[in-house]
Amino acid sequence: MSGEEFEDAVGSINIGPGTIDPREFQRGAESVELEHYVAVLLLEATSEAPDHEPLFEESFVLLTAETAEEAAEKARECGKQQESSYVDENDNPVSWKLKQVVEVKPLEDATLDDGSELYSRFFRNHRPYTELDSLGEE
Repeated sequence: MSGEEFEDAVGSINIGPGTIDPREFQRGAESVELEHYVAVLLLEATSEAPDHEPLFEESFVLLTAETAEEAAEKARECGKQQESSYVDENDNPVSWKLKQVVEVKPLEDATLDDGSELYSRFFRNHRPYTELDSLGEE
């Protein structure tokens, strides 16, 4: 093979037991960097028991995704995976279902060190939190 033919050749280089494809080292073949997101999921427990009172779980889930849309889809999938059903101690069926994906937002500080903020939100109605305090005192 002449030097010119060698320069024009594209393909693998035989190095013995393995080969290297030069196309794997071309520019633009960079891997996509995933971003960290936090999703807030709201699940609800339902039951046919006559004395059943509403019960909800707020779950904060860490996700990695290329886009906010992908993170939102992964949040829905994660919420669906948390759904379950069982029979309680009084033989009543209980079902946990994803009620809502409340929010999906990128983590501002994805280092995940001690004290890293995972989620925050602003709100004006503090009443639900004061009601939670009184629930623990019963």
